[in-house]
Amino acid sequence: MKKQFLALLALPLLLSACATYRPILDENPKYSKVGEARAEKDIDVCMSKADTYLAKHKADRRNKEVGRGAVTGAIVGGLIGAVSGKGVGGAVGGAAVGAGAGAGGALVKDATKDNLNPDELKQRYVTNCLERQQYQVIGWK
Repeated sequence: MKKQFLALLALPLLLSACATYRPILDENPKYSKVGEARAEKDIDVCMSKADTYLAKHKADRRNKEVGRGAVTGAIVGGLIGAVSGKGVGGAVGGAAVGAGAGAGGALVKDATKDNLNPDELKQRYVTNCLERQQYQVIGWK
C-alpha cells in the first residue's frame, strides 16, 4: 500500500518533467537564412545555457525558502508547545519539530512549484539569448 501511495505522488512530477517548453520562432530573415535545423540547434544551446546559469539562482532561492520555513515552523511549534502547558521543554521540543516540518514543507513547496509550472525565468533567458542572435520568439509551446 505504501509503495502504491508513493508511486501516485511521484507520477505528476515524472509527467511534468517530460513536458519541455520550447520557443516558437517567427520566420524572420535570420530564421529563413539559417533554416529550421540550425534554429533548433540554437534553441538547444540557449536552453542549455539557461539551465546552467539559472541553476545557481534556483539553489539560492531554495535555501532561502527552506530557511524561512524552518524559522516559521520553529516559532509556531514553540508557541504550540508553550501554550499546551508543557513549559519550556514543550516549547523547545515543539520548536525543533516545527523547524523540521517547516523546512520540509518549504522543500516540497519549492520542488512542486518548479516542476508543475513553466519556468518563466528560463523562458525570458532563452528568449533574450535567441533575440541576441537576431531570432524573434513569438511564443512558447
